[in-house]
Amino acid sequence: MFLFFLIVASSVVGLLLFPLHEIGFIIGFGIIVGCLLRGLYLLHEINRKLDPDKK
Repeated sequence: MFLFFLIVASSVVGLLLFPLHEIGFIIGFGIIVGCLLRGLYLLHEINRKLDPDKK
């Protein structure tokens, strides 16, 4: 259910950014890249905590 809420919320944000044309695309791209980089960082932290040999 939470995933459905996130999909709807991101769709609303996308619709709000759409009329801004180029600036809206830049902001949207920044949000997407920021979320992807944060996800990669969290995966790295989880992997580091699960593997005690690497530090």
